[in-house]
Amino acid sequence: MSRRAQMLAVELVEHDGLEDVPSTPPAVRWRPSWRWVAVPVALVLALAGAQAVTDARERARLAELAAVPGVVRPVDRDLRVLWIPQDGTDSVLWSGIEAAGAMVGLAHAPDGSQAVVAVDPLTGDRRWTTPVAPATPVDPAGGGGSGVGGCVAVPEVPRRVLCLVSDTYLEYGELSVRTVVGTLSRLVLVDTGDGAVLGDHPAPGAVAFTALPGLAVVGVPAGDGGLVVTASDPIAGEQAWRTTLPAPPRDADDDLYVDGRTSLFGMAEGMGVVQSPGRMTLLDPAGVVVRSGIDARSGFEVDAATRSVAALSFAPDGLQRTTFLSGGPDVMLTGNRVTLSADDGSVPGLVLMSDTTVRAYDRGRSTPRWSISHAVAGNALVVRGRVYLSTDVGLVAVDARTGEELWRASTPAGRTMGALVTDGRHLLSAQERPDSTGEVSQDDWPGVGELVAYRFADGGEDWRVDLPGDLLGVWSTGSTLVGWGPAGSAVIG
Repeated sequence: MSRRAQMLAVELVEHDGLEDVPSTPPAVRWRPSWRWVAVPVALVLALAGAQAVTDARERARLAELAAVPGVVRPVDRDLRVLWIPQDGTDSVLWSGIEAAGAMVGLAHAPDGSQAVVAVDPLTGDRRWTTPVAPATPVDPAGGGGSGVGGCVAVPEVPRRVLCLVSDTYLEYGELSVRTVVGTLSRLVLVDTGDGAVLGDHPAPGAVAFTALPGLAVVGVPAGDGGLVVTASDPIAGEQAWRTTLPAPPRDADDDLYVDGRTSLFGMAEGMGVVQSPGRMTLLDPAGVVVRSGIDARSGFEVDAATRSVAALSFAPDGLQRTTFLSGGPDVMLTGNRVTLSADDGSVPGLVLMSDTTVRAYDRGRSTPRWSISHAVAGNALVVRGRVYLSTDVGLVAVDARTGEELWRASTPAGRTMGALVTDGRHLLSAQERPDSTGEVSQDDWPGVGELVAYRFADGGEDWRVDLPGDLLGVWSTGSTLVGWGPAGSAVIG
């Protein structure tokens, strides 16, 4: 049986005239369904959430990069001098020792006094000062060109620096060097948190020093041209071991090397010694000689990450060569080692060499992974699996694993390339242009320093500004951007 339709009561209303009847039906207001409104709102929220996640990841990446040594604080086109080193703090600026947000090192005041200081990297103000040597009469002859002493971080122990306080210096002649031994020579161990002295011991005659885990090591010249290397507890001063190294052999070419400096440095296992005119000796942690006579007449490098050492020398044909020393066979590569102003560790073991070609090697191997022909690189960055090179033809970005070129940014005509650093947001390239127009000659240099910000993604130029004052170039020390020029150095930002 079908259901009966429901009856509705209807009331009829009469109108007196047609003029009272509306000409059009009343407007009907449309009310959207909340189901359809929710779709675009949900889409907007989803996009906003995705962007928030992307932004959070980028902030996290920037924070990780900011912790990498050599990555400087953010820089923009409003570049200015923050402070200029005074009262002997130049050496603090270049020490590279950072602790609790301060730069720590040994300051030499004009009156001859010395102090271990912690300097605020943004203002140059001293956070603490620990005097370690009183004022002394200044040598009227100038005190020699190269002083002995300074501070190094103590490995494996946070908040510790070891400093050699000395008035010994090297006096250079035209083709000679003489060590002028002073009357002051002490090893001082300092807490970088507050400047407290934790150890202070005499080190008579020391011309070089370094810090090993739990040990302070000094080198003192012996009468026959040799060197006495002594390791002691930096707090108690008790001797741990003592080794005497003979005078290194010499040949006719040694007359070309007049550095005269003795160097001590720590490695992953033991330490190294370089005696003038550039012969390297390797010692084990107990001070026993394991190798000697290594040619390092062009210098040496210690890898900050692996603490392995490379000896720099010249081949018979005059070309630079680099010998990597490790537990296995030596690996000798031709060319100059490309300096990395920052390396985030995304490509472990990468070694870059340059002569007329840039070549990338895996550490310990003599066959290149990839190369870039007709390019000479002075320095580079390794960031997020890419290598960014400052070359004589401009900036080049390559995949660090394959060598695939990703982009190339040529410099404007008349510019010369300088150092390449980063603040994590841009590639910051120091460049120099002549201070003149028209045809450029050698007499037009030095010129005007510039800092240029390039994008990581495509090498596009975001801004270009002149460096303040008479600064010609930049470099990074720790997280601080340092400018340099004829009048000296300055912190910029």
